[in-house]
Amino acid sequence: MPGSEGRERPRVRTELAIRVRQIGPPRESMEVTTTLDVSRNGVLFRTRQPYEMHSTVWVIVPYDPKSMGGDVEFPATVVRIDNSADGTAEVAVRFHSARSDPTPINVRERSVMQLPTERRSKERSKMNLPIRVRGEDGSEVTETVDISRTGTLFRASRSYTVGQHVWVALPFKDDEKPEEIESRVVRIIERGSTLCVAVQYSRTTGVRVPVPTD
Repeated sequence: MPGSEGRERPRVRTELAIRVRQIGPPRESMEVTTTLDVSRNGVLFRTRQPYEMHSTVWVIVPYDPKSMGGDVEFPATVVRIDNSADGTAEVAVRFHSARSDPTPINVRERSVMQLPTERRSKERSKMNLPIRVRGEDGSEVTETVDISRTGTLFRASRSYTVGQHVWVALPFKDDEKPEEIESRVVRIIERGSTLCVAVQYSRTTGVRVPVPTD
């Protein structure tokens, strides 16, 4: 965000699914796209839709298409539009509630395709376990950052996109035939040279959360 608006809250470069709705005039539209970075007082996203400076939009972030209307829309103001030669634009919006209630989202804890009630009901465990992640274009063996019965966060050396389908084997052992769980990438967090990817399982009973031992 430009000027003082961009310095009020630290920004995190992360990909989250977002729904943006415009109510006319001057135009009415609705699109689902992906954020480029997120802060507590706004988001930046890339789009091909036309937007007007200082217009009001309604955003859901993170957006879950399966929520059946359960997600909360936040009113926001378009504060920056950077047009590109390829016809896309980077649009920055600032939440109306950024000053009075500066926590519409928590980019460190909330996943994209996960309902809030489900997220709270499944405890996460900070644990480093070997994991194999397989996509259509290859696979990698890495380690988890934390795990739950609904998904996991792992360190990545390959590139992923939000919404991508992958198959994970956890814990992964070279000498055993792995049981793979179909999953979906729901969050990508980039901090410096470290890339972490969160996936949500297609079923919640596939992974047993180990109990740490002394």
